[in-house]
Amino acid sequence: MCGIAGILASSDGVEAVRDRVREMAACLEHRGPDAAGSETGPGWALAMRRLAVQDTSAAGTQPMRFAHLTLVLNGEIYNFPELRAELESHGYTFRSRSDTEVALAALHRWGTGALPRFNGMFALALVDERRRTALLARDRFGKKPLFVARLAAGVHFASELKSLLRVARAELSLSPAALISYFRFQYVPAPQSIFHEVEKLPPASWVEVDLDSGAVTAPVSFWSLPEPPPDAVEATPAELLEAIRVAVRRRLVADVPVGAFLSGGIDSSMVVAGMRAAGADVRTFSIGFADPRFDESRYAQAVAEHLSTRHTHRRLEWRDAMALVPSFAASYDEPFADSSALPTLAVSRLAREHVTVALSGDGGDELFGGYLRYRVQRSARLAALTPQPVARGLRSVPGGGHLARGTRLFGSLASSGGERAVYRELVSVWRSPELRRLMPGAHEVDGFCAGFEGSGRGRTERMMRCDARTYLIDDILQKVDRASMSVGLEARNPLLDPEVVELALRSVGPAEADPGAKPLLRDALRLELPDELVDRPKMGFGVPVGEWMKDGLRPLVEDLVLGREDPEYDAATARGVVEAHLSGRRDAAHQVWALLVFELWRERWLR
Repeated sequence: MCGIAGILASSDGVEAVRDRVREMAACLEHRGPDAAGSETGPGWALAMRRLAVQDTSAAGTQPMRFAHLTLVLNGEIYNFPELRAELESHGYTFRSRSDTEVALAALHRWGTGALPRFNGMFALALVDERRRTALLARDRFGKKPLFVARLAAGVHFASELKSLLRVARAELSLSPAALISYFRFQYVPAPQSIFHEVEKLPPASWVEVDLDSGAVTAPVSFWSLPEPPPDAVEATPAELLEAIRVAVRRRLVADVPVGAFLSGGIDSSMVVAGMRAAGADVRTFSIGFADPRFDESRYAQAVAEHLSTRHTHRRLEWRDAMALVPSFAASYDEPFADSSALPTLAVSRLAREHVTVALSGDGGDELFGGYLRYRVQRSARLAALTPQPVARGLRSVPGGGHLARGTRLFGSLASSGGERAVYRELVSVWRSPELRRLMPGAHEVDGFCAGFEGSGRGRTERMMRCDARTYLIDDILQKVDRASMSVGLEARNPLLDPEVVELALRSVGPAEADPGAKPLLRDALRLELPDELVDRPKMGFGVPVGEWMKDGLRPLVEDLVLGREDPEYDAATARGVVEAHLSGRRDAAHQVWALLVFELWRERWLR
């Protein structure tokens, strides 16, 4: 695990390129505090910062060379023992126990055909001096980030934007199209970045760079979410449980201490149960809040006691959370307004005090149908057919506000934009009418879930697949990557193991029947935990930022948002929304938070 950076197809001298790439890597020390390395050649330079997890000896240091190939790899290849055995049968020998050395040998033997063989998380760069090319690639779900920029001094890439800002700030310009995507979704979806000149390499894809001309090929996909055959047999809870146990065991291989995030919810509890089944001495970590609407600590404690883990809990007071806000933009060097990033930063810091690797339950909602919006859209279609007085009465029942909103969206969009348009509005923070007023004249890149109507067999499955291709990749996984790696903590995701994904996607019947409840995953967890720990309402990992912005964060909001003289958006629209929220006339917490986070980011990186 590490941070990587590189310069390709540069016409500068070797020493100049070496100095520049080392400066880029220096920005990534938090991702790899254990060692640094770099390698240069005619027209190229690679660098890395290492977090030693697998084979902590110097033999695992990168960049790593073999024959005419040089590799830097950020991530872990969990099936490297099986790949190593296969490569040894072909005559390869190894000098370390490093998964990176196995990946390098695999790329030497199979070229890009090695990528779909890798079960893991990775972003990598491979220089081929014989062919004068470089390969850039990213794992199936894009767990590890990779930013690529075509600049005057060559093609630059890095694990985080801050490396590119360090050496090329003057060449980068803000992208209005990316900004409108940010305000809509609270993140910038790939392949966009917040800058015109920088792109994110799409997940499960690779590109090749010509080291002489600088030409970059179009991304080539090596994997996509599998489409199960119509006659696929759904997995049983026992089959799913076994697949998750195997996935967890793969992710326990490390030469450093391993723990787990534990909220007490279905996903993290399943992962921790898998660790216990593997015989591991399990350390778990959770964050709690004084506000009971957001505090899950009692559930985490109950699961920890049942599974006999060594549990560490920390209560996050609002002043502690406020202290995280100024450093928020430093960790998330692209605007990112998912407020759960604050407790994710806090639990990552807590875990890093005790372990170097933490397992996480990310992916369970997208693969097994755990979001309320799946239920909202189905109910909205039915409610849209009811008389208006009944629809207006929805607000008076539990969850009725969401249902009423979904009803209005469905009624206004279904006939014109179709099901995809309805779903896009449901996942938007700033929805279309107000977004057009906030960003007048900005062109929105409407690539959201292309092919939505043609994917999946049912409505809930289509939404799950869409979330797995967008929200999971560009929000959830990037949130965890930046938070964990900001303190040199490696986060691993057993529920995104390819075998678990395959089982989930051919077993969507329960999710279609009971959207929002994750019935298959819940039933698998019943084999490990008593019903009272399984059957509880979903809470999510949120924080009361709406109230904080009326109280402790109010001066910051008034200064950075209301007091901004040269905003990149319509000031009058923003002011109206902020004032309505601060006065209590409207709950616009997510919209105001998105504005504040953007201004914090701009203050940190553009001024």
